Amino acid sequence: MAGRTFRDIPEDPDLVALPGHLTSLCLKLDPKYHARCTGEVYLTKPLDGRSYARCECPRCNHPDIRPRRLKGGEEARLPVDEETIENVSHHLEARKFIKQLGHLAPRGRDGVTLLHRPLLLLWLLGRVANGQPRLTRWREVREAFKELAAKYGNGAGPDAAVYPFWVLHATDHLWEISPADKLTLTSGRRRPTLSSLDAIDPAAGFPPVIHNLLSTQTDVLAQAAALVLVRFFNPIADDFLQATGLHEILAGREMEALLPIPGSVNYSNRTTLWEAHGGQRVSGIGPLEDGLMCVFADEEGPHADRRIPDTNLIEYRGDGLVGHQRMTGGNQQLANYQAEQRAIRYWHKPLGGDWEFESWAVIVERRYVWGKDTKKNWRREYAWVLAPVPSPFRDTWPAEVLALLAEDTHQTRDDTLGTEAPVAANPSDARERYQRLCASVESRERQNSGRSTRTVTERYFRSAQARLAVLLRADGRCENPKCAGQPNDVTDKGDPILEVDHVNELARGGRDHPSTMIALCPNCHAIKTRGSTRRALQKELLGVARGLHLQLSTREVLGL
Repeated sequence: MAGRTFRDIPEDPDLVALPGHLTSLCLKLDPKYHARCTGEVYLTKPLDGRSYARCECPRCNHPDIRPRRLKGGEEARLPVDEETIENVSHHLEARKFIKQLGHLAPRGRDGVTLLHRPLLLLWLLGRVANGQPRLTRWREVREAFKELAAKYGNGAGPDAAVYPFWVLHATDHLWEISPADKLTLTSGRRRPTLSSLDAIDPAAGFPPVIHNLLSTQTDVLAQAAALVLVRFFNPIADDFLQATGLHEILAGREMEALLPIPGSVNYSNRTTLWEAHGGQRVSGIGPLEDGLMCVFADEEGPHADRRIPDTNLIEYRGDGLVGHQRMTGGNQQLANYQAEQRAIRYWHKPLGGDWEFESWAVIVERRYVWGKDTKKNWRREYAWVLAPVPSPFRDTWPAEVLALLAEDTHQTRDDTLGTEAPVAANPSDARERYQRLCASVESRERQNSGRSTRTVTERYFRSAQARLAVLLRADGRCENPKCAGQPNDVTDKGDPILEVDHVNELARGGRDHPSTMIALCPNCHAIKTRGSTRRALQKELLGVARGLHLQLSTREVLGL
């Protein structure tokens, strides 16, 4: 079979990382040049589980194009067939359509999102799902939308359908109107007049390419509908899917329609993740091309993201590498999601591992805490408390997560207030800073003593001041006097390898105070938690913690 030229493949720089289909390294490097390339396109043997296309012309035989990403052996070149080209084309059209939906940004009025466009869009998707003709008339749209807007939207006036009918065509470019040029526009030329729409009764519908894609690729149709639902109609009203005609294709499978599915994908780096799902390549906070927000926690990265001990919660540090973090950029985006109680994707990369979409999560609290920036200077940074949930649809969230959301004030709890960064220039300075941190901890204890109950996050979230006080007291060394490991070892970044732990577990009534907390190396911490001698060690460490605390509380010099 004769090969195909790059001119026959859609000129799209996103033609990369297409699982089960085709990946083009050439087009990624220079789509303009390679779109003119006359060499033959070949499909390489998928030695690493994927297929790669490359051009055989000499000018394309570039080190960055060679199949160096393939694992072992010689590549077996086979001509790309018509079916492969068609699959690639469908994949690109699907990604482009999902990206357009991700950019859908309805206006707001008095703090309320206007749902006209997403509501009409769902009705249009329902028409495709039920096999109705591509084109529909304005009068049919007007009558159908009137009923939907009255029950599920922002109300239905006589011209409620005019705005979404026109903007989905003229601004969003998601559907076509014919004849659009015959319509009389208002004085501001923002939309057609109602009278001209009624008189001409134009036809409208998805472009032929998109309609064919949605008609033949039901998974793309379901993904598109689920995306609009989760962004604008969450939780879903009981009869909403029936009213929009989406019940047969989507009812009961909303969670699996949103791609990717948690736990189903792994990527070796952010570039391959971006190639597969779009969005941005570097930032720790940002949406994929479908518009849904993500946070990325890298255990090899600069931030102190971690699972909160004894809970299912996650502490995720905010946006900003140097200096105090501010409520801008990614932090402001997360604050908006917190206020709206919308779910985000939580991506995690363990040490030496791959990026994985681990779970959906909702923000149940935010704090302002001390941390170190990339220059190893202490600074104030945001700590976002995330609660994993099964899906972004609210009706799937556990009762305990809903309780946390009900308790959340959407305000920043400032754990740095009245304290200074835990850095000491000399032993005397260390003593003074330790005492100030302890005073802050004790002040919070007095504030909480009058409450009948404490919130779940407050009971389990380790006091930032208490942890920092213990690290200051430890001065980079494991506080177990019998430590047989390497108590002075540090990470590649030069930070001590210490874990601050409550000697008596906080969940069992242990006090959240430096006098009952201790800094341990990973080996000692494991013995204290899981070792056969843990009971005796815990008793001994409690005495050590109290003794070290007493020394810094009464003596003038650290460690004497």
